[in-house]
Amino acid sequence: MKYLWAPLFIILGSPLHGAGFQLSERSTKGLGRAFSGESAIGDDASILGSNPAGMSLLDDWSFATGASFISPEVNARGMGVTGSIIADAVVPYSYLTKKVNEQFTFGIGVYTLFGLNSDYSREFATGAIVDHSDLLTFNITPSLSYRINQQWSIGAGFDALYADGQINSRQPGIGGNLFDLTGDDWGYGYNLGILFELNEGTRFGLHYRSGIDLQGQAKVGAGFGVFPAGTYDGSLDIELPGSLEFSAYHEVTAKLALHADFLWTDWSVFESLDPKVHPLIDSALAKEENWHDSIRISIGATYQYNNRLTFRGGLAYDESPVDNSYRTLRIPDGDRIWASLGLTYQLNDTFALDLGYTHIFAESVEISPEA
Repeated sequence: MKYLWAPLFIILGSPLHGAGFQLSERSTKGLGRAFSGESAIGDDASILGSNPAGMSLLDDWSFATGASFISPEVNARGMGVTGSIIADAVVPYSYLTKKVNEQFTFGIGVYTLFGLNSDYSREFATGAIVDHSDLLTFNITPSLSYRINQQWSIGAGFDALYADGQINSRQPGIGGNLFDLTGDDWGYGYNLGILFELNEGTRFGLHYRSGIDLQGQAKVGAGFGVFPAGTYDGSLDIELPGSLEFSAYHEVTAKLALHADFLWTDWSVFESLDPKVHPLIDSALAKEENWHDSIRISIGATYQYNNRLTFRGGLAYDESPVDNSYRTLRIPDGDRIWASLGLTYQLNDTFALDLGYTHIFAESVEISPEA
């Protein structure tokens, strides 16, 4: 049985790891190579979250668990106030796979796909309207792979995603509460994967993840002048995007491997935040988003120094799905560059320890005070 214990990895420089509010913290090894080659490498059980077909590369039992510590440095300047708007966060994951026979491997994973946490100071929110935004999700994914022959494997997984969110706003000028919207929901989708092994040291992976609809009931506390303050029942429908990922992995020598990745995300489905509470206030709560599809391109390398120590690194360009004219204070997103380093230390035949570090260089962006 193979275990992976990954207690710590750190991300600096961006409010969100992936573009929009997409999160990629599903693997410490993946983080250390900027998620290059993620759906083709299959070096531990976390391949389940990137391409279930890759479970065919694993032996017998395999277990991987870890957590990311995200320490962002994101400052907002304007309206006479300067300050950080993003809090630290910890994002865990766990996977377990079992090789049933030479053809089938079964596994289950628990990890996150989306997240958001922005919090403006009272002084800033007074002038800028927005106050607090929070989205917490976790995804439970039972998966199965089938090896067709020596070169081809296929896989499929069922996604059950739980989301819990809150949106809060303050009135401009006087600083009173405008509304608090809280809600939660389960959404369901699927993911499909293909793995092609050209030879023992070269393989390609293709992974598709469907979009997920969330249709949550919500509680809204409002403080509009003509609308009595109080708590009201409401709803908010959000369509989370699907994605398509292509990965390549090639062993140049017995010690050195190169890998690359292309990820497309269907962010154009995120057209608006449109809570439904009451005809008198629905138009005031609605916010047009109009995001566009985005891509992430990454390259990396893995070097096995000896039987115990392996080094890896990677670079990635992550395109923002947000146009300048639609960028909001809730999601102040911009293009970013990732620089990643990681290592694995093999403790013994059963246990390994992974560490990874990524620094994200995010562009400075401008946002209209009305956003």
